Amino acid sequence: MNKPFRKLNIHGDNIVECERALSLCKKSLKLRNIKLDYSSTVFCPAYTAENKSAKFILTFYPGYGRWNFDILQYLRTNKNSLREAPDVLITEITGNNEIPLLAIEYCGALPAGNQAWQRNGRGYSTGMSKVPYLYIAELGGYELDEERNRKAARLPNPAVPFSYISYSHDNNFVLPVYEKSAGCDNDNAELYKDVFSENELENLTAKILSNEDYSADKKELENKVIKFIQIRALTSKGKSITLSADEWQKAYDVICENESLISFLCKENPIHWKKTAYIEEFTESASHFMQIASKYAIGITSARLPMCIIPDIKKSDFLKETFELYSNLTEDFKNWISKSTNLVISWIMGFKPRGDDARPDRGLVPFARMLTGNKANILTFVYGPAPSETWKEMEENPKKLGKANGLWEAIFSASDAVLVDSATSKMKKISYLKDDFQLENSVANVKKEFVQTVPKKIGENDVDTILHTFLKNITAPEIFEGVCNPPGGDWSGISVLENKTEFRWLSLPRVSKTEAKRPDHVFEIFGLTEKPILLSVESKETANALENNIGERLNRYLVDLAINTVGAERKTETEEWKISSHKINIDDYILVSAVAYISKKEHDLETVESKVNCDIIFSYIFDENKNCKIKMSAYSEVGNKIVDSLLKSGKIMETLTLVKI
Repeated sequence: MNKPFRKLNIHGDNIVECERALSLCKKSLKLRNIKLDYSSTVFCPAYTAENKSAKFILTFYPGYGRWNFDILQYLRTNKNSLREAPDVLITEITGNNEIPLLAIEYCGALPAGNQAWQRNGRGYSTGMSKVPYLYIAELGGYELDEERNRKAARLPNPAVPFSYISYSHDNNFVLPVYEKSAGCDNDNAELYKDVFSENELENLTAKILSNEDYSADKKELENKVIKFIQIRALTSKGKSITLSADEWQKAYDVICENESLISFLCKENPIHWKKTAYIEEFTESASHFMQIASKYAIGITSARLPMCIIPDIKKSDFLKETFELYSNLTEDFKNWISKSTNLVISWIMGFKPRGDDARPDRGLVPFARMLTGNKANILTFVYGPAPSETWKEMEENPKKLGKANGLWEAIFSASDAVLVDSATSKMKKISYLKDDFQLENSVANVKKEFVQTVPKKIGENDVDTILHTFLKNITAPEIFEGVCNPPGGDWSGISVLENKTEFRWLSLPRVSKTEAKRPDHVFEIFGLTEKPILLSVESKETANALENNIGERLNRYLVDLAINTVGAERKTETEEWKISSHKINIDDYILVSAVAYISKKEHDLETVESKVNCDIIFSYIFDENKNCKIKMSAYSEVGNKIVDSLLKSGKIMETLTLVKI
């Protein structure tokens, strides 16, 4: 019996996200015989595989916005959609259509403070498209201080994961999945044993990709998220005013009955809310408005989140003081805010003292919308010191401002109205309604096209993709990849393999105290010398972008890192990480440096040779058919050994050629 053939495309922010998605597909779909497709392009490596029921080809598309067709248009199906993109979008070629199946966001960073809701915009926007969205976050890890000692574990406000559940009950599928962090200790492993959801992730992914009913798995995942929220409520230290564990369960029961979370909070759990601003450039009237709100508002599950509810029963007094404070509000705005309903206010500082965007605030208003629901009336109050040209654009053409700026796009997308009181603003009009800033629905009739496997422009993403794919798939010499960090990577750690055990440093500093440079790639090569080789690589798009003496700085980074104990270890990729105090002796390794770049001029190599001080230079040259030739130059004895061994490794792709010069 012939098995059906399925074509899955994995669109990702970079090659690492594509690889993560392939690993998830392998586990969930029980794929075997995974092999690199010899005929695939160097830009979009493809893998063949099979399971009991089908044969597959899975093609990577690393880097959004680089292809003949923007696949993200399939997610922007609503006029309130954002330009925020998930880390991965898995699609399937069916007939003449490419159908989105699953969107994934990976978060290796510690989910604490306002960083915890930074990515809410992606979930909010993707949810509108009705494509299932999974936010995969690590749990149980610790922040490290400058001496790489552990600080207290950092965890999100429980309202953040609850916002995903609440939004998923608004006819969307947007849920967090908590995996065990490599830095999770025994205490946290025990505390969160009923929260970690690796099995639910695999089951959900399998059913979503196989077009099977996954409602029971979705419910099980929701239960685990609620369990995490209740643990957070029970274990919060200090005076953290939020819902209790039982109250969170009641809130969940309310939204499961399609009832309003806002009404529940107003009637059953009114928490006094108070807001204080911590910026120097803060108007007296904005401070007064915060005081007015603090007098009448209740918190949305918390007393300290920058969002609150003005209950309808207190609204008349609130409005009286507000109208006295701001005499220049438009009549339309005053009519809107005076409606007999509860009012949600989100508080956006949004701008740093120099006027640049505070990026986490992009997720704040979407967070409020996800938490309170599509029917909530949300007023966003913007009080940060935006550049003066921002306010000029706001007055003249707010829709244009939203198109040009991600922060304003998020504010306009999830708000019903906006009120501005900023020290840098001289606007006469300070109040705006949805009609003033909402974009028309211009994405309804997207012309469907297949995404070609050659980018419109070759760049740094391709340098990393090709190097990673080549060294990962050769059979000899034996190579272990310790880190791959293309554009958009997260620097979550560097690993080395020692006595068949993987040891990993976590939470990497960008630059060490000796001004060493964090490598883009680290490969451990065995069998060429008495000691294993640690090959550190800096990748750039052009020769001019490479820094002087980068080779020495790359090696020095690993020397500085090895002064510290590693954070975690495991025997195999299938074994769980455990905390480790092992120390790597850097003298047990040979340190080798390299650079990789695209050669665009005839004498590029001479320029690179004169400044980088590396053992190896990888120069990429692309012909008119977009085939890639990598010219490898060696400048040390061990560099020569590596280059010679790579030349003997054989051709892994029809579109890739290696030469030594």
